[in-house]
Amino acid sequence: MKDKAIIFFTRIPTLGKTKTRLEPFLSKDLCVKLQLAFIEDIYSNIKNMGIDIIVSYSDHGDLAILEDIINEDICFIRQEGLSLGEKMHNAISFSLKNYRKVVLIGSDLPLMNKEDIERAFEILETKDLVISPTYDGGYYLIGMKEENKEIFNMKYSTSSVFDETIDKIKSLDKSYGVGSYQLDIDDKDDFLKLYKILKEDDTIPCDNTRDLLYEIMEKREVI
Repeated sequence: MKDKAIIFFTRIPTLGKTKTRLEPFLSKDLCVKLQLAFIEDIYSNIKNMGIDIIVSYSDHGDLAILEDIINEDICFIRQEGLSLGEKMHNAISFSLKNYRKVVLIGSDLPLMNKEDIERAFEILETKDLVISPTYDGGYYLIGMKEENKEIFNMKYSTSSVFDETIDKIKSLDKSYGVGSYQLDIDDKDDFLKLYKILKEDDTIPCDNTRDLLYEIMEKREVI
């Protein structure tokens, strides 16, 4: 059994199904381009970490879209389950058959960096679970050494997901550690925050997203 893997949990960018909360601020086509840029940047940041990557992809869209970005010998698994929680649990359960520690990350976080993931695996050395929060009350990373379906049995896309998950972990008497906060890009306000961050700090390794945001905002008179 291998030591660790990153599960890159993502939708296949598809017109009308991608970043819909950014509409009508962005067109459907721009929403697809934005998600593609996020995936390209996140993958670029994690591919040279020396950690196996498993791509868990949505049950809609053309897989070739992801394969064009991630054109290496990487395991792709289709997301299975009715709810988001089921899909995440199944991806983790599958991965733990071959790895001692797994960390699942989302794809709406272009600012996520290697240090966020390295810190998560460090926490797993001494804890049962690791979870890293987003500023909107959710989480963008969860990792564990043993599968646990109960942790994912909840309603998602609310501002209490992180706190409820912590409560579940505690009720199961599992040890855990919390990683660093990150910005999850869901709506117009998040988009504008991201633009401001990237404009103020050109050292952030986020080139595809930065170029697209600059292109979009240059065509708008009001920010």
